[in-house]
Amino acid sequence: MAVKKTAADDAVTDAGESAVVPAADGGAAVVEVAPLGVTFGDNAYTSRSLFLQAGDDMREFKVLTGRVTVQGDDAEALAFLGGHADLQRLDG
Repeated sequence: MAVKKTAADDAVTDAGESAVVPAADGGAAVVEVAPLGVTFGDNAYTSRSLFLQAGDDMREFKVLTGRVTVQGDDAEALAFLGGHADLQRLDG
């Protein structure tokens, strides 16, 4: 049986939080919803790796087919990629 979504379900899903989904037995289950990705287009390369120093570690962002995507709630990655001269944010 299909479950009808409400406006509240859509708002929670869009916010990238958790949603309460009715279960088949009449109960409910909380489901984690992954945050939406943010994509950047690379104007210089179609394939390369970009590295961000995060404390003692390095974070790698792979550009594939001229695009790199990160989680929408990753402020550090968004700031790094958004400030890169060769990258342009494609969505949002």
